[in-house]
Amino acid sequence: MSAASSLDDLSRRAMAVIGIVAFALGVAAIVVVQPLVDSLPSSFAFVGLFGAIAFVLGLWMFRARYRGGVESTTVLDIEYPMSTPTPGHDIDSALYQLTELREGTIEYKEQIQKRLGEVAVAVVSQRENCSREEAIQHLENGTWTDDSVAASFFSGGSPPRQSFMERKFGSGDTPYEQWVEAAVDAIVERADMGSAEDPTTVPQTEEDTGLRARLGLSSSTITDPPSTRGTNYRSSGEYDDAERVADGVLYANVVETGHWRGITAFGLVAAGWGIITFTPAVLLISVVAIGFAAYARMGTAPDLTALEIDRHLSNDQPDPGEPVEVTVTVRNGGDAFLSDLRLIDAVPEPIRVVDGSPRLATALRPGSQATFTYTFVAERGSHEWPVQVVARDFSGSIEREALVQVDASIQCVPPLKTVSDMPVRSQTSLYSGQVDTAIGGSGLEFFAVREYREGDPMNRIDWKRHARTGELATIDFRLERAANVVLLFDGRDSAYVSPTPGDQHAVDRSVAAATEIFTALADRGDLVGLAAFDTVPCWLGPSAGDGHEERARRIFTSHPALSTIPPTKSETEGHYVDPMNHVRQQLSPGSQIMMFSPLCDDYTAEVARRLDSAGHLVTIISPNPTADRTVGQRLARVERNMRVNELRERGIRVVNWNYDATLGLELDRAEKRWAV
Repeated sequence: MSAASSLDDLSRRAMAVIGIVAFALGVAAIVVVQPLVDSLPSSFAFVGLFGAIAFVLGLWMFRARYRGGVESTTVLDIEYPMSTPTPGHDIDSALYQLTELREGTIEYKEQIQKRLGEVAVAVVSQRENCSREEAIQHLENGTWTDDSVAASFFSGGSPPRQSFMERKFGSGDTPYEQWVEAAVDAIVERADMGSAEDPTTVPQTEEDTGLRARLGLSSSTITDPPSTRGTNYRSSGEYDDAERVADGVLYANVVETGHWRGITAFGLVAAGWGIITFTPAVLLISVVAIGFAAYARMGTAPDLTALEIDRHLSNDQPDPGEPVEVTVTVRNGGDAFLSDLRLIDAVPEPIRVVDGSPRLATALRPGSQATFTYTFVAERGSHEWPVQVVARDFSGSIEREALVQVDASIQCVPPLKTVSDMPVRSQTSLYSGQVDTAIGGSGLEFFAVREYREGDPMNRIDWKRHARTGELATIDFRLERAANVVLLFDGRDSAYVSPTPGDQHAVDRSVAAATEIFTALADRGDLVGLAAFDTVPCWLGPSAGDGHEERARRIFTSHPALSTIPPTKSETEGHYVDPMNHVRQQLSPGSQIMMFSPLCDDYTAEVARRLDSAGHLVTIISPNPTADRTVGQRLARVERNMRVNELRERGIRVVNWNYDATLGLELDRAEKRWAV
């Protein structure tokens, strides 16, 4: 508790005690025995004391009114779109808190130094094709770049000095910010010079460890970064203590607005001054103000149990991205007049309102009703939501918040439709399909001619050769089999990222791509399954058929591991599902993996490498959520590009899916690259 809050609390208690004592003495002076009255001070002193108390109480209330203002219920920010961070936000946040807020000087400097050091060592070792030890030596010696300011960042230098003109008319960045930006720009320039293997595979020596410590580099390169997301601005957990008072009506909060606190303070000051100065006119004015204050104190919270709310949807089973018009009607079914009524239709967080307003402010007589209309864009999932109601009494001194549950909801199921073909690897199952193999047998494409074996089908004997030579030979065709594919999603909190806060995040983009790929593979006869690594286990084994497609559709729609809303920190702590235990143990030997991840940390790349090493060929569909507007975003883009290059060097296919391109176009480009 702050010093100001402690003083306010102490003053409030002292004034309350003084008021109670003064009131008790006044009552005693009127109704108790004469000796008590005789023992009190003279009439002038006694009345003056009460005037002084009233005057001081009024001044204190003026102060409280000035500092506190009028309180009100916090209403939901429905129109504000769900915001997801951009890769690199952690560095930008640390830099802002360090330079602008002057917080955590040592902690944030070490964090920034360590992150830039990791990336710089990786870039230099890739571009120079040298060991990590040699790359660190380049950084310490400052020979990795021609920019002297950037070179000094890792060689024990200090931020550049600013001239008087730069401080007055420059960009406003601090010297440390300019230093970091110069280092990042040099790293970005160095990273654009080609591709090489991932430096994290080079073994570390004792000398390397010592150099890394001096540079502020961590010894671990494969980590699952902690959650950096705060509580959603429309959290249902805020209403856990709501009291159900009627069918579908929950009372949440009652707020004393303090709307009349100023008139109360005026009345007390006027009364005190009128008593002290013996000015009847001023004292008479105070009576009017105190009357208004007493009226406000007599107010009661409005009764909202009789409200009748109906919601009509133009389509309760829309496709993702389809607009839905909503009409909400509220009727006052009670006997009391609701003089100040506000309603907010609390649409779920991923849904965007695009037309109209989900709000209404009105007054309703008994039996009257009001209507408002708005339009939102549907997002996948099953969505139901309440109406937030805030009502004030006639004086405006007390307001009540309630949540009214409404039956109308939407079921937004992503359609399974084939938009583009998805090339698969040569790893197949034992079932017939359309994937060409290097095995001869029944098929359509000629493969080879071999010696006849007893039991070979008669229609595959090369009769022309038999007529020429008298020898029996069998014609083999290229055997075609079905692929066994598992679509594996990165559903962790760190995957909920996007190039700009209002863009579709990478998990939603991955699910949209997977619905197309699932259908394309199923239509060609492949066996397709689904899995995810998140806080909630998700597994649907590879199979085929209408029933299997319906189960997949339900997972795409409403499984918690593929939620449109990021998991909160409380959901992720201690509940993470390790894909190497949950998914790897359920994969059949012939299964190949199509992984969907933005590849914004080393953990997912390590999972891909380990699954590929275990014999499951991996193809990664990676929505690219990086941007280049800030220092942290540019650094994160370099990290991701290096991660993609390293995976490709290891033979893992990566489809780098930019936000401004369609999936089909990126798949065509990737297929041409894989065919070379």
